[in-house]
Amino acid sequence: MTLTDELYSKIKDDLFGDFPGISSITREENSIIIKADNDTLWEVFEVLYNGVENIEFNLDNEEADITINF
Repeated sequence: MTLTDELYSKIKDDLFGDFPGISSITREENSIIIKADNDTLWEVFEVLYNGVENIEFNLDNEEADITINF
């Protein structure tokens, strides 16, 4: 699956609507990076884990994030 501008915009809008604790959602090539406080990241991860094929919860960064690869 390719991360088109339209798909990115839809995912971003849905995530911001469902998880108000998200501080930022950015796009890097064919990935989406979600930044938020740890509690919100856990909520996002739990919701997306079973429905998204390639999701990473990165805890080793200075600021934790979730990366979804397409």
